[in-house]
Amino acid sequence: MARVLLVDDEPAGLELRKLIFEREGHRIFTATEPIGALALFSEVQPDCVVMDLRLPEAADGVALIRELRGASPSVRIIVLAGWPPDLEGAPEAQMVNEILAKPIRTAALLGALAASAG
Repeated sequence: MARVLLVDDEPAGLELRKLIFEREGHRIFTATEPIGALALFSEVQPDCVVMDLRLPEAADGVALIRELRGASPSVRIIVLAGWPPDLEGAPEAQMVNEILAKPIRTAALLGALAASAG
């Protein structure tokens, strides 16, 4: 199964996604802010990053996307966005593998993770 880094500044959403992914057998690491996410990313070298865009602002998520992509051209990045237009026209939109609008159904989230692992 995949090593997944989850990044979300909302503890409830982070914990829920962690439980969902662990139930599917994935190894999950969590961070609540970009600095912690980058440190953990270097340490665990995840296969995939599932991240909220607003951490708490969209600019924080956009900066994290640039940092992650710079650190690894091959890591899969899935962005969960409550307002997907935050990324429209931004170069960072081309740096991620998938942008999913929130709220997202569990099956769709698991499908995106499965596609990223394949």
